[in-house]
Amino acid sequence: MYSEIHINDHMLLRYGYTDDLFTAFQSLVYEGIELPLLILDAYYYHIRETVDAQLQQPEFLAQQRTNRQVQWMHEYYGRMQHVPETVSDYSLDPKRDAIAFCGQFLDTALKAFPDRKTLILITNSHDQTAVQGKTLPPGFQTFYFQKAYVDEILQFQFCEPVWRQVHDLVAKHKDHPVFGREPFGNWLYAQARDAICLINVGERIIREHPVGLFLDHTELIYPGNVLSLLALKYNLPFVQVQNRLLSDINIIPSRASHYAVYGPHTRNWMVENGIPPAKITPIGSLRFEDIQRGDLKTKQDLLNDLGLSDARWVVAFTTSPYAVEINEQIMRWFSQAGQDLPVLVVIKTHPDDRYPYHEHPDSHIRLMPDGYSLQDLLYASDCAATIVSETALVAAMLEKPLLVLQPSMSYHYILNNNSYPKHLAEAHAGAVVRSADDLRQCLTGLMHDDKTRKRLAVQAKRFLRQSLTIKPPVPSQRLYRLVRNWMRAKWADGE
Repeated sequence: MYSEIHINDHMLLRYGYTDDLFTAFQSLVYEGIELPLLILDAYYYHIRETVDAQLQQPEFLAQQRTNRQVQWMHEYYGRMQHVPETVSDYSLDPKRDAIAFCGQFLDTALKAFPDRKTLILITNSHDQTAVQGKTLPPGFQTFYFQKAYVDEILQFQFCEPVWRQVHDLVAKHKDHPVFGREPFGNWLYAQARDAICLINVGERIIREHPVGLFLDHTELIYPGNVLSLLALKYNLPFVQVQNRLLSDINIIPSRASHYAVYGPHTRNWMVENGIPPAKITPIGSLRFEDIQRGDLKTKQDLLNDLGLSDARWVVAFTTSPYAVEINEQIMRWFSQAGQDLPVLVVIKTHPDDRYPYHEHPDSHIRLMPDGYSLQDLLYASDCAATIVSETALVAAMLEKPLLVLQPSMSYHYILNNNSYPKHLAEAHAGAVVRSADDLRQCLTGLMHDDKTRKRLAVQAKRFLRQSLTIKPPVPSQRLYRLVRNWMRAKWADGE
């Protein structure tokens, strides 16, 4: 599973306090939208210290379980919906024939919707990079959401009625572990201000552009959070399109009209968490649609670019931004393996991983050369290794065996609060490695034993089949068909 469906202690507190926030401050409303629904990401960071401290208090946790009476994630999914009232049915407007989506979906849109009206929302550097240097069709427009949002904040005038309402509500909850802390009122007012500004930008999009459907990959942060709520307000479809491996934070809460997901595994997991099956369609991965096409680097290319002449068993290791001690465990494993076996470990670092891999002294451990993509590295390697990442999917698509690294990991508020890091191990995506001895045995088997290679090949195929919809049509075409079901009446050709 991407994360457990039974509520652990971390979830009990984090989602319990989120439920409290939605209930205690639901009267903070602007343009028909409850403001607390738009501050989740900031709120999760705000309560981090409180949650981490209370996880060390067994008696308090037992009391919380008794008081809250929740056991399963689908219970929190239902309790935290808080949908706005529909005030107008814009779905009936035939002129609303445009699709709005984040910039990261541009390549997909160019394949699936080249002749349609689209609005590309530029919110972050990923969106900006996606559109940079691209020639857009005549019907494609860009909207710089981040700039519009910042402009709204800069122009915002102090609003005494909102400030007073916030502090009056906070005063009613002085005994609450989060709301009762002295700075909470001022913090909440600042968040309410930002939420109001978000709503203004979202309303502007709907007012000034003929959007008939929204696509985004998350509702946790903007623009997806505000657009999913405004979509409900105006009865417009909002489709959440899976773009990464998911965890509970991605769907609790979630109010999308529909979900376009990787494959059967995600669909089943979402259903267990409370999302109706009829709202979920497996389409595959848009990002990996073209992964097996085009020229990729070979093993000899990799060895040449690293200045190595001797043939070795190449392990592609993709990192995760875990704590230093976790990555140190893994590096010790690879270091010991290289002392006994003719292996070369080539590392692709996660953008947020700060471990100093470049300082590692072992000659058989190298960083991925410049100019290589993940696909290049995996294609040029003999096997892949990771804790939990989409490396597993790409490796399976390229028919590379996988080593699932499972170092000992302590609790972390963000990176290890559920069973997500164990996902690949529990999904039997590859050979599970929990020690240096495990790694040595796995590599020895891969290098010298046909049965080991065949067994891991079977596991990889089964994992891929469960995780990704890979049969024709391709994901972009599946997404097109999904969107067409809503837009058929508005598109002149009906197709």
